[in-house]
Amino acid sequence: MSNLFKTPKMPAPAQVAPEVTAAQKRQEERLEAQEESQARQMAARRRARRRGGGRMLMANIRGGTASDETTLG
Repeated sequence: MSNLFKTPKMPAPAQVAPEVTAAQKRQEERLEAQEESQARQMAARRRARRRGGGRMLMANIRGGTASDETTLG
């Protein structure tokens, strides 16, 4: 009856199967890589907002597009 009220103990690392620990390691590496790529994407979006938005709005005024160029003659 006393076993009902005891909390189970964690198994020792030697008792845990090596496949499980390897799978956990791979999953952690995947998550870290995913977080890193998301951080890069967010940084790129911030950079694009800071730098790139105004040029497209002013493209017709500034000229310089391929359709505006004419040949001499």
